[in-house]
Amino acid sequence: MTSNAPGLQRDILPDLLRAFALIGIVMVNVELFSASKMNGYSSDAVASPMDHWAHVLTGTLFTFKSYSLFSMMFGAGLGYQLAAADRQGTGAKGRYFRRMLGLLVLGALHAIFLFIGDILVAYAILGSLLWFLRHRSPKALFVTAGILLVIQTLVIGLGAAGLYFGETFGGDEFSEAMAQQNELALATDRVFADGSFLAIAGERLKLWPGLLFGAMFFQGIGALAFFLIGLGFYKNGWISDPKAKVWKWARWYALPIGLLSAYLGSIVYADAGGRQTAQAISGYAILMAGSAFSTLGYAGWIAKLCSLTGPVLRFLARGGSATLSAYLMQSVLMCLIMLPFGLGLYLKTTVGEAFLIALGVGLVSLISVSLWRKLFARGPVEILFRRWVYLGKSTPPS
Repeated sequence: MTSNAPGLQRDILPDLLRAFALIGIVMVNVELFSASKMNGYSSDAVASPMDHWAHVLTGTLFTFKSYSLFSMMFGAGLGYQLAAADRQGTGAKGRYFRRMLGLLVLGALHAIFLFIGDILVAYAILGSLLWFLRHRSPKALFVTAGILLVIQTLVIGLGAAGLYFGETFGGDEFSEAMAQQNELALATDRVFADGSFLAIAGERLKLWPGLLFGAMFFQGIGALAFFLIGLGFYKNGWISDPKAKVWKWARWYALPIGLLSAYLGSIVYADAGGRQTAQAISGYAILMAGSAFSTLGYAGWIAKLCSLTGPVLRFLARGGSATLSAYLMQSVLMCLIMLPFGLGLYLKTTVGEAFLIALGVGLVSLISVSLWRKLFARGPVEILFRRWVYLGKSTPPS
């Protein structure tokens, strides 16, 4: 096993990976910000061929790739934290679990008051499991990750099969159950389209436990797999070495396989007409099946970018060093754009318009945190978060 021993200078590749993941995350999240979680985009939102292809493009380029890339870097982050603790001659366990507890609390507040599709709570739960796998070899981490990705794909596939049998053989009873689900979704839409800030928060609180379970069911196993991949990459020294051979393989072999699978899954999903259908879930299964190839392919090309120099690359990397601040800023901006206490565009945008809004929000959030980082050592949320992790100090003790 090759052990990664990064120097004190910050590696650029992890920050670039996080920066690109941030853009993709909001591109995926915009569907939940602008339309019902249960129904997804309505037929009115797909008003032109451009809207259809914007939907397909989002799935092909971002779904199960941006979060996967972010999850990979979360796993690598554990390696960096363990190395920092070793350099300082202190234990990492207390800090790590304070970090997970902080993510749990922050994520719960985020889910209730800003975005019901929050990932921080899931990361806190899965990250706690990751701690107990930290000593495994890279090979063991990769094998376990592969098994988990297969399991995740099969779980989603079983969900699609269950819906198919319900749609085909469930008769009136199944139709009535789905009609009730649709009525609940419409009621949620009314709250999000016309309700006050507190009314919307109350609706999120009511829905969140079920949606969190669904997210863990459809993404949690896969997210843990990418945690393991990231930690394995760190241990092999690949995260700190943009010229590692694995990145060339990822660029030229993994990415084409991943994008072909993603395109097929996106077509299936976009033509389904709603999230709660066998066809839509089948599209998700296809997307998940190719997610590792796409994610590694993206990482390979981003590693290639590291061979370039210049202010744009440094600017992007600086923004990627404050991902928690950028992620929460995206939610604030999307709430102000979509919900009634802001511009009130909920259910009023087409898919193409939502796509452009998300791209703008992603760029604004990344640019904002990068400009902040020109003046301060860390992002605003990171400063406060680290005071909790390090018990009142913004920097770790020497």
